[in-house]
Amino acid sequence: MKNSKTVKKHTYSQPANQQKGSYSINRIASAVAFAVLGASFNPAALAQVTSSNNSDEQGDAVERIVVTSDFSQRSLDNLATSVTVLDQRSLDLRQAEQLEDILGIVPNLNFSSGASRGKFIQIRGIGERSLFAEPINASVALVVDEINFSGLGGLGALFDVQQVEVLSGPQSTGFGATGLAGIIKIVSNAATDSQSGYLQGSFAQYNTQRFSAAYSDQLADGLNARIAIQKVNSDGFVDNIYLNRDDTNNIDEFNAKLAVDYAISESADVEIKLYHFDVDNGYDAFSLDNDNKTRSDEPGFDRTDTQAASIKYIQDLGEHSFSLSLTTLNADLDYGYDEDWTYIGFHPDEYSSFDQYERGVSNQTIDARYASVDASSPWVIGMYYQQSEQDLTRFYTYASDDFTSLYEPNSIALYGERSWQLSEPLSITAGARAEKFDADYIDSNGFSEVLDDSLLAAKLSVSYMIQQTTFHSSISRSYKAGGFNADERVSQSDRLFSPEYNWNYELGIKGKVDSDDGITGNISLTFFYMQREDAQVSDFAVLNREDGSGAVEFIDVIGNADTGINKGMEISSNWQLSDNLSAIVNVGYLDATFGNYQLVDGSFVDKQKQAQSPKITFYVSSQYDITDNVAWVLEFEGKDRHRFSVGHDERAPFTAVFNTEINWQLDDVQIQLWAKNIFDRKLPTRGFGGFNNDPRDGYFPAEPYYQFGQERQLGVTATYHF
Repeated sequence: MKNSKTVKKHTYSQPANQQKGSYSINRIASAVAFAVLGASFNPAALAQVTSSNNSDEQGDAVERIVVTSDFSQRSLDNLATSVTVLDQRSLDLRQAEQLEDILGIVPNLNFSSGASRGKFIQIRGIGERSLFAEPINASVALVVDEINFSGLGGLGALFDVQQVEVLSGPQSTGFGATGLAGIIKIVSNAATDSQSGYLQGSFAQYNTQRFSAAYSDQLADGLNARIAIQKVNSDGFVDNIYLNRDDTNNIDEFNAKLAVDYAISESADVEIKLYHFDVDNGYDAFSLDNDNKTRSDEPGFDRTDTQAASIKYIQDLGEHSFSLSLTTLNADLDYGYDEDWTYIGFHPDEYSSFDQYERGVSNQTIDARYASVDASSPWVIGMYYQQSEQDLTRFYTYASDDFTSLYEPNSIALYGERSWQLSEPLSITAGARAEKFDADYIDSNGFSEVLDDSLLAAKLSVSYMIQQTTFHSSISRSYKAGGFNADERVSQSDRLFSPEYNWNYELGIKGKVDSDDGITGNISLTFFYMQREDAQVSDFAVLNREDGSGAVEFIDVIGNADTGINKGMEISSNWQLSDNLSAIVNVGYLDATFGNYQLVDGSFVDKQKQAQSPKITFYVSSQYDITDNVAWVLEFEGKDRHRFSVGHDERAPFTAVFNTEINWQLDDVQIQLWAKNIFDRKLPTRGFGGFNNDPRDGYFPAEPYYQFGQERQLGVTATYHF
């Protein structure tokens, strides 16, 4: 609903793991070098993941990490791709409420805000940075259990989660157009046949409170259920000095989910999952002086009311299996911000504007699969259908009328994958996906368009084990559908943009290190080279306002660059340095460029760094067991300086952040004392340049403006498991 008050302005438009650990740079560097140069390797999954303990015939526990994103549900060490899996312990140690809290762990993973949460994710430099241009198809798939939440990164709530899986690099054979850059999958805890659950409360500075609970039990023979809820409140890190409030950039979220597992018979099972997300967050993040002290008289908001459900039928047919998944999602999103970041009466040359977007998103899918359960030669064939609808109403001060649009993308796909065990050490997997994508669009400006793309993805991977070392390589082709720029002020030559195709080449090694000095560890090393064809580039045009104020406004425009190269390396490792000391070291290196592209302002880009693509990302964590019940955890993470956007040259600085925690465990009770961003480093999570929004300067010259993330924060968390 349009706001009735005078609206306002703006001018741009792991320690995951059950092992113990600590961090010693010299010893870890030696161990990494030793591993790469030829230590004795044994295939093993990274220790930063959840393990499901299965017993062999002798009763010994065997660690096997199943990656549910994979067609064949293979273990982590058997996947010929770069994968990071973070378990529930990782999330607990990070005090993770939402995806943005854990992204720093994964090599070559980055995000941007522009909203109350860091909801826009980039993998290896590819991914959206904002949601202003309409419509946008996501480059990174976000999946929660069976439901595709792509484009709704703000709903990545992390409560009652078994593990989070990040598959880096193209994944279109499994996830279609949303798998261009990779996928992030959140796997919830399953319903159990015995009573279990937990109660958790967390309190921290900035009036931050988090309460969560879960309960699981058997309701009847063959019928299990689990319910989980989470409530999060925080005033945020921004002070509005005009309104004299410290909660205009607040967090206010309530989330719930229900899982039901019913064994119809010994060979048939039904899984039902229901989700509810109620997000009522503030959005008042930008200030003229870049000091987290805003002057907005009408603070913005970032609201989401979402219901989603899935039902999955699984039939065991002996040597084969059949599954059918049906999902539905309905989301109402309301996003608005004070464009001028000030108040009426601030300056004689002021302007006043507010921009608001009401979106309705509806999505239904059908996924049917028929598969072989033969471990020596598994295969799967399937059919996928998706029907979506996205409607938008934009209320904008400087628009003569409210803008409305309706976007209806649909797709149908056939896919398949087959693996061959050619010999004891050698296996090959091949997969393909053919997708028919079509979309209808119409808006209140009289613009309409029909898209019709036939898209093809394929993948071939090889794994080879020699002297208990696993080598893997792969070639894959992924895609993303084309689209159009709906703003009527965009020139006809810039209206349409083509589909993007990526060719990705990878070479990697996975194994376990056993050194002579007693250091043991698990390491995964992957090299990749990605060649982007018709790379979709997000640009913008700057226009002077017609009111003569001197202020400007922005038009978001997506186009195609002829070339794009994303190449680099990813290392994920876990080290046991002594009986009570262990560490995790993850490093990403990325060189991402694009070229042969003409910007909206007419300038030609021969070659340029891609936005949101830091050359180096790193994560180091340690855990030292002081006693059997008390452990000290220290985390150090960071990323290199990088460009915020293609349309300007403002850059995020190099950042390095320390977090720490003291963890006390006694039977079923856990107490955690924690501190985030110990040295209170400024952490820009979104940046703009190429304009000036300050009337005190006469809107000249151009200045950078930043949104900042996590400030130093101390807190305590208590958990009771039953």
